[in-house]
Amino acid sequence: MNSLLLAFLLLLPAAFLAAQPERPYTPIQVPTRDGKMLAADLYANNLTTAKPVILIQTPYNKNFYRLSLSIPSQAGGTSFPYDSAHYNYVTVDWRGFYGSKDAAVTGYDRGLDGYDAVEWIATQPWCNGKVGTWGLSALGAIQFMTAKHHPPHLVCAVPLVKDFKTKYGDYYEGGVYRKEHSETLQALGFTPTALVLAHPTNDLTWMAAERASDEPDSFTVPMLLISGWFDHFPDDIMRAFSDLRQRGALTVRNAHRLIMGPWTHDGVDKATQGILTFPPNATDVAGPAALRFFDHYLRGIENGQTATPNVSYYQMGENKWHTAESWGAVAQAADTVRLYLHMDRTLRPDVPGSNDTVIASSTFPYNPRDPSPTIGGGRLVLPTVDALKGPQDQRPVESRADAITFTTPVLGGDLEVTGAITLQAYVAADRTDTDLSLRLTDVYPDGRSVLLAQTIRRMRFRDGYRPADTSAIQPGQFYPVTIQLQNLATTFLKGHQLRIVLTGSNFPRYDLNPNTGGPLYQAGDTLIAQIRIGHHAETPSVLSIPGRMLASGVESNPASKVVEHGMEVFPNPASSTVTVSFTLQSPARGKLVIVDAAGATRTIIPDGSWTAGPHRCTIETAGLAAGQWFVLFTTDAEQKVATVIVE
Repeated sequence: MNSLLLAFLLLLPAAFLAAQPERPYTPIQVPTRDGKMLAADLYANNLTTAKPVILIQTPYNKNFYRLSLSIPSQAGGTSFPYDSAHYNYVTVDWRGFYGSKDAAVTGYDRGLDGYDAVEWIATQPWCNGKVGTWGLSALGAIQFMTAKHHPPHLVCAVPLVKDFKTKYGDYYEGGVYRKEHSETLQALGFTPTALVLAHPTNDLTWMAAERASDEPDSFTVPMLLISGWFDHFPDDIMRAFSDLRQRGALTVRNAHRLIMGPWTHDGVDKATQGILTFPPNATDVAGPAALRFFDHYLRGIENGQTATPNVSYYQMGENKWHTAESWGAVAQAADTVRLYLHMDRTLRPDVPGSNDTVIASSTFPYNPRDPSPTIGGGRLVLPTVDALKGPQDQRPVESRADAITFTTPVLGGDLEVTGAITLQAYVAADRTDTDLSLRLTDVYPDGRSVLLAQTIRRMRFRDGYRPADTSAIQPGQFYPVTIQLQNLATTFLKGHQLRIVLTGSNFPRYDLNPNTGGPLYQAGDTLIAQIRIGHHAETPSVLSIPGRMLASGVESNPASKVVEHGMEVFPNPASSTVTVSFTLQSPARGKLVIVDAAGATRTIIPDGSWTAGPHRCTIETAGLAAGQWFVLFTTDAEQKVATVIVE
C-alpha cells in the first residue's frame, strides 16, 4: 500500500475502518494504443448485464475505492455518485502510478489513455456503450484531458474542484510563489518545484502553457462543474464554466452546469468546514446532482436536468441556495459598497480627512525570520501534515505585533456580498521590495474572526507579472496597489462585523519575501521591513465590496410579490400554495416544474402546448420541505424562473 494512502488511513479511527467493508470488485487490465496495460477495478453486480459505466481515473491509488470510505463520508455528505443498481464503475490507476507504474512513458499524454479506456470499456459486455467520467482535483483534470480527444462513447463528464487551464496563477498568487501548494503537488508526483521556481514571472513559458490548455471549444460533451468558496481556486472553476458557456462547442453550451457550495477542496458535500457547521441544505447536494446529471445523459431519463439553473450557488451567512444565468450577471448586478481605512482602524464609508502636517498612515513590521502563520483557507497539504483548513479563527494572527486590522462598526443590517472584494491601498515601505498580505474575516458577536478569503501582492509586481512589468519601489514613497480577493457569496449578518487583516506574510501558504529587492527564491540574508498603509485624503485606501446593505436581516414579507426573470410569484414565502404568473409572446410547447437547490425536480404541468398571452398556475407547496425552491417554465426558446421560499 502506498505510504500516503497508508498515512491517510492511519489518521482514521480504527473502529471506523473496521466498519468499512470492501465493495465487490473485479481486477481488470485496460489496454492502451502503445501496448501498455493500465491496472483497473470493475465494480459490477452482474458482469453480463450491460449498464452505463462511470469511469474514474486516479493518480491516488484505485484501491482506495475498494473501501466504502466516502459512501457516506465520515464527516457527512455523499459526494460520490454511487448507484450500483443502474451503473457499473471502473477505477483506473494513471499511467506511471501505483498498479499502472510499469506503463510509465515520459511525457505521454494521459488524455490518450482516457480515450483508450473509454473506448475499450464501451466494447465490454457489462457496458451498454455509454460512458461518463467523474472525479475531484487531479481526477477532474484527467477528465478534461480525456474529453479533449473526443472518444466517441464518452457522453458526459463531472469534474469537481478543477479548471482545465494551466497557467502562472496556478503556482504564483500576486506574484508570490504558492509554496505549500506547489511542494505538496511535487510530493504527490506532479510538477517539480524546480521547474516552477525557474519561472517566477509570467514569462513565455507560462504564456505558452496557458495558450495550449485554453481550449474550451474542444470539449463536446455536457459537463457539470462543482467547487466551493473555500476551494483552492474557486475563481478559476467559475471562469472555466464561463468559458464553456461562451466559447465552448455550440452543441453543448447550454448543457453545462455549475454548483458552488460552502466547501473546501476535499470537503464537498460535508456540513462541517473548518470551525463552521452549515445547515443540512449544504450536504448531499453534489453527489445527488451528479447522479441526476448521469441519469439524464447516460440513462436518458427526463428528470428535469435540462431545466435546472445554469448556476447554483450557496450564499453563506444567509445559508441559502440561489440560482443565476451566470455568475457574471450576479456580480454585475451588485452595488458597490466602499469602506475607507481610517486612522482609528475602522472601515467606514466616509473619506479620510486631510491633514496639513502629517500624512496619516498605519505601520507594521514584517520579519521573514518570524512570519505571520497560515491558519485556514484553501490549503493543499499531505495527509500527514497537521494543518487547519477552511474557515478558521484568525485571532492568533491578529494578536501578533506584525498584523494590523481594520473593522467595520457592528452591522445594523445584513451586508450581502456577491463578487470579488478589492482593496485599493496606498502602500509604502522602507525597503525596495516587500509583500502585502490580505485576509478577509467575518467577526462574530462572540469575538471569533472567521477567515473567508485571503491573498497577497508582491510590491515589485504591483504593475503586472510579466518580466517587463517588475520594478523596485523607492523606500518611503507611497504606491497605489490593487489587491483583489476571490469571488464570494456571503452575507455578513446583523450584529457581525467585517474585518480585514494586513500582514507582510502568510506562511507557509506563500513563500517569504526577503525584503532585499534581490533575486527571488534564492538562499541569502533577509531584512525586516516596516510597511505603511495610507489613510489620508491624499493617500486614501479603500475596500470596494460588490454587494448591498440590507435594512434588516430578512427582506421578505409573507404578502410580498416577487418578480424574477419573467415570472411573478405570489405570495412569497409560501405556506400551502403559490401562484405563478407569466406571459408568452407566442405559442410554444413547454412544461412547468419546481426544483430544489440540488436540482431535484417535481413536474407540475408536463410538456404540452401553451397559447400566447398571460398564464396563471397554482402550485401546491404544503408537501414540500421547508427551504428554497425554484419554479421554472421552459420551452425550446426560453426559460422563466423564480425563487420560492417554502415555510
